[in-house]
Amino acid sequence: MTPWLFTDRGDLVLRAPGRVPVSGRVSVRAAAACAALVALTAAVTLAALMLGKVTYSPAEVFRTLTGDGTRVAELFVVRWRLPRAVAAVVLGAMLGVAGALFQCITRNPLGSPDVIGFTAGASAGGVAVITFVGSGFALVTGGALAGGLVVTVLVMLLSRGGGTAGFRLVIVGIGLNAMLVALETYLYLVADSDIAQVAAVWGAGSLNAVSFAHTGPALVAGTVATLVVGVGLQRALPLFDLGEDTATALGVRPGRLRLLLVLGGVVLVAIVTAAAGPISFVALAAPHVGRRLAGASGTALLPAACAGALILASADLAAQHAVPGLSLPVGVVTVAIGGLYLLTLLVRENRKGTL
Repeated sequence: MTPWLFTDRGDLVLRAPGRVPVSGRVSVRAAAACAALVALTAAVTLAALMLGKVTYSPAEVFRTLTGDGTRVAELFVVRWRLPRAVAAVVLGAMLGVAGALFQCITRNPLGSPDVIGFTAGASAGGVAVITFVGSGFALVTGGALAGGLVVTVLVMLLSRGGGTAGFRLVIVGIGLNAMLVALETYLYLVADSDIAQVAAVWGAGSLNAVSFAHTGPALVAGTVATLVVGVGLQRALPLFDLGEDTATALGVRPGRLRLLLVLGGVVLVAIVTAAAGPISFVALAAPHVGRRLAGASGTALLPAACAGALILASADLAAQHAVPGLSLPVGVVTVAIGGLYLLTLLVRENRKGTL
C-alpha cells in the first residue's frame, strides 16, 4: 500500500501502512515558522559573506563558494568569512536547544543557562583551565564541561525544597552566577598578563578568530550532540511537559529523563563556551521566540534551534558592522539586546503571576 498524507486540526499527518507501519504528525504552523527562520538565517548568512572591507555581490559569493571565484574572493569569502558565518549558525542552534532543555527542566521561563549560572560555570571552568593549564581546545572543553556540571550539582542541591521549577532555583542560580563572575575576575588578576589577556578575550564571547581548523571539531561535535539530543528526546519531552505524574503513568521515568536533559544541556553549553567563549541570552530568548512563532505550548526543540541560529547570526553581523571600523565581540551585542529582553520577560511573567 502506498503512503498517504492528510491534514488534521492544522497538522500534516503521514501514514505509511505495511509490515512496519510508520506514522508522523507535523504542525503546519511550526513547519512554516521553521522554514521562515531558516530562510531569514540564510539571508543573514549571505549578508555576512558579502559585507566587509571588500564587498561582494550575491553572484560573486555564489561563484566563489562553488570554486569559480578569484583567489582574493576565495580568501575573503571562504577562508575568513565562511567559518565565522557557519559557526554563528551552528552555535546559535546549540544554544537554542540548550535553553529549551533547561526551561523544560525548570518549568520556568527564566530557566536559562545564562540566568541560573550554567553558562557562568562553564565560563569559569574554561578561564581556570586557560589560566593554570593551557588554552588547547580539548583542555578548555573539559574545563567548561566540569564547571557546568559543578554548578548543576550546586544549583540542584541549594534549591532543594523549592522544587526544580520555582523562584528559589532562579534566585540560587543568580547568586551563583554573581559568585562565578567574581571568581573569573580574581583569575584574571592572578594570572600572567599575557594569559589574562587571552582569557579575557575568550571570556567576552567572540567569533572574531573562528576558523575551521580551530573551531571545526567543536562545530562537528556540537552538530552531532544536538542531533542526538533532539532525536533521542523528541518523544519523551511532550510527555514530560504534561507533568511528572502523567509522564510516569505513560511510561516515562522523570528522574532519569531530567538527568539526561541536564547532561545534554550542559554538554551543549560547554561546547559552545569552549569554541567561542560565553555567549549570553541567546539560550534565554531563542526558546521563547521559537515557541511563539510555532504556536507550541510545550518544549519545541526545532523552532528553538532555528530561532537561536537566526539570533546569533544576526547579532554577529551587527557586531561586525554596527560600528564602522570596529569588530565587536558578539557577546557584547547579545548581552546588550538580551538585557532588554530579560527585563521585558520579567515584567510580562510577573504580571502573569508565573514568577
